Amino acid sequence: MKIMNLISKNLKSKNKNLSIKNIIKKKDKIIFKNIKNIKNFKEIPAFNFSSIKLTRLVILFLLILIMFSGFLISCSKPLVISGSNIGYYIWEDKQNNIYIEWSANRNKNSFNGIIKTDGKFENVRKIDIESDDIITQNNNEIDFNASLSDKDYSDELIIKVSDYTYVEFDLKLNNKYDLSRINIGKYLNNPTSNVFKIDKNYFQNLKKISWYKNHPFNEFFHKLYVNKYLTFLYLFILGAIIIGILRITKFESKKKKNLLVFISYILLILIDIGIIIFLWFVNGH
Repeated sequence: MKIMNLISKNLKSKNKNLSIKNIIKKKDKIIFKNIKNIKNFKEIPAFNFSSIKLTRLVILFLLILIMFSGFLISCSKPLVISGSNIGYYIWEDKQNNIYIEWSANRNKNSFNGIIKTDGKFENVRKIDIESDDIITQNNNEIDFNASLSDKDYSDELIIKVSDYTYVEFDLKLNNKYDLSRINIGKYLNNPTSNVFKIDKNYFQNLKKISWYKNHPFNEFFHKLYVNKYLTFLYLFILGAIIIGILRITKFESKKKKNLLVFISYILLILIDIGIIIFLWFVNGH
């Protein structure tokens, strides 16, 4: 009986060993299959998130550019940030009301002037005018003496004029003339004389002038054209840096990377030449 018990125990232990071996084999097969699947997964080309980010940035830039262009073309009011910009701002709305706004940079500043016309001031609306600001008017003249402080950022007059050919402005900032602080229209044109006139069709004619011929674009493009060789060189260097970045990040994995770099430099030269031609055109040549 003892011998039979020993034999049965041995058989049981063998069966256990066999079952353990089978389990290990099965586990090995499963692990091996998983490893194969992982290898196959790695062979699937990775999704290029960086290209999507770059595309989104380009699209966002183009949208901002279109919105900014639309703002420049459609709006007649200049962009005035009260409490940041200092000076006078003059523009006209669609109802032919003339706006004169003065703004300060959170410091105490005085604004005084005389506005005259050969017609008649039918209506003068006063916006944010304080009790200590002095404004007197009659049919064809408005005198004002106002001040702004760290708590008072801007004042405004809205004038309706009839039967006139011009409106004359004599504006001072802190009792001095500063033409660079007087901004007319959406392009912030500066007057050329201390006492200046705006005729009846001034703002309408201003809309007909191309954006690149208005302040400050005309001055900026003129400076670029005067130094056209330096402009060309600067743009070429900037473009070469961008191409260098693209060569490392985008073209490196391409088979025809040298061809792509060559094409990029050809495009860069064409863009540079196009910009120089544009500057030549906008400067009246």
